[in-house]
Order: sequence, then structure tokens, then C-alpha cells
Amino acid sequence: MKASKWGLTMCLAVSALVLAACGSSSGDTSTDGNSDLFTTAGFQKAFDAVQDKAGENAQALQVQITEGGADFKLRSGEQATGFVYTGGDLHDEKVEVIGAGSLEGQDYPFSEIDPAAIDKIVSAVKSEGRVSDLKVTVMTLEKSPVDGKLKWTINGEGGGRIGLVYTAEPDGSNVSAPATEASDLTECIQRAGTDVDKLQACTQ
Repeated sequence: MKASKWGLTMCLAVSALVLAACGSSSGDTSTDGNSDLFTTAGFQKAFDAVQDKAGENAQALQVQITEGGADFKLRSGEQATGFVYTGGDLHDEKVEVIGAGSLEGQDYPFSEIDPAAIDKIVSAVKSEGRVSDLKVTVMTLEKSPVDGKLKWTINGEGGGRIGLVYTAEPDGSNVSAPATEASDLTECIQRAGTDVDKLQACTQ
């Protein structure tokens, strides 16, 4: 399978750093083994393959892991290039920059991508989520459009629920579930009613 057969075009909306597919693959690319990408050992292979081709000084815009593969969007001046690691092979990816604005400041050193974070995040999410059958479906590393800080956003499903969202530091620390925590707090307050002690306990 040659890279030229991949034929995937991605559109990068600069203003909000949103990546949306505006093309599709030829359909003959294997996705076997992509579940390993949600492990440090598996993602390390993808990381090494891209680093060997792009170089240690590459600047990343976004890294995203899905069952379809590990997708790396890199900055090249005011243009973007990309690679997809899927089925154990690395493929070139066409990236189109759309929208007003500049890529400056939205990128980060490739060296800040830490493969060791994957195992830590997956383990912590399963513990934090309190869902026995929780499955991580998407992991995205990019700068937040709100505060500009680099962080992982993790999507998962389990316990009959979909759309579970967590965040983590680039090194895999401080895994949290903002949406879940807010929901738990609301539920606790509702149960407490007018009991002052119980209300105080909700915020501790």
C-alpha cells in the first residue's frame, strides 16, 4: 500500500482549530490492529514513524487517535501537512487550511507529544469514570481555543452512555471529567434538598 493511494483530504478551520474531513480514503487501507493505538506501545510506533519522516523539529497542530488510525496534523508555515498511521503503515495526508486567521501560536513542538501518556490516560479515565465497561473511542491532543493551553480531550462510552468527555495534561496527568463532575454535583444538591450539612458535603 503506497502513500499516494491514501488520497485523504482534511480541512483545517483555523479560527476554531476544528478538523473536518472533506474527502475520504480509497477504502483499501487496512485498519487491523488500530486498537493498539490506544496503548503506549502501539502509539509509540505511530509516533516514531511520523517523527522519522517529519523530523524532531516538526510542529504539530493536532494529534488524534481513533479506530481509523492515528492522525497527525503538522504545521508548515501557514500551510498544514499530515500523516495517518493505520494498519501498521504510515500514509501521507492532504490537509487544506480553511478559514480566516493564522496558524501561528496554534502549533506546538512535536517533542511535546508523549506516548507514555496514553496508558496513563486510558487507565485513569476508566478509574475516574466509574464505568466498568468504559471504552475510549477518541483521543485528541491540541491547544484549547479557549485558553491556548495544550491538553488531551478524551471521548469514551460505556455504562449505556455515549459522549463521555474527559481532559488530561499532555503527560497524561490530571485526568478529569468536567461534564461528569458537574452532573454529579447537580444530582448531589438535588438529593440534599434543604439539608445544610448535606449541601456542604456536596462541595467538599
